[in-house]
Amino acid sequence: MSKWQIKVDLSDFWHKYPDELTLQEVAQKLIERLNGIRSKVEKKFPDYLDELDEIIDSFKVFAEDDSMNDEVNEFDWCTSNLYDWGDTSLDGKVFGGRKLCWINTIAMGKKG
Repeated sequence: MSKWQIKVDLSDFWHKYPDELTLQEVAQKLIERLNGIRSKVEKKFPDYLDELDEIIDSFKVFAEDDSMNDEVNEFDWCTSNLYDWGDTSLDGKVFGGRKLCWINTIAMGKKG
């Protein structure tokens, strides 16, 4: 099992497209969450900060361009880059080991 060093939770809005949010709104919320982990990345894993900034910038371009609203393929491309970044191995192991960032998109029931 992988040992994720950073976690970002997108589950509270990820599945609200297309009923409640446009792709651009999802991208905007995603930008806010990624900016929220930016300082952790800068402090703990500075070698991976530039790539995170590029990913954030790609989501910004998407979110600010009205012609992109229904461009699922473009959104998927941005998301694929985010997943690849998060899945970066920090110890050279392909399976398991230390990975950079868990991207949670699945809403799990809260224990109460």
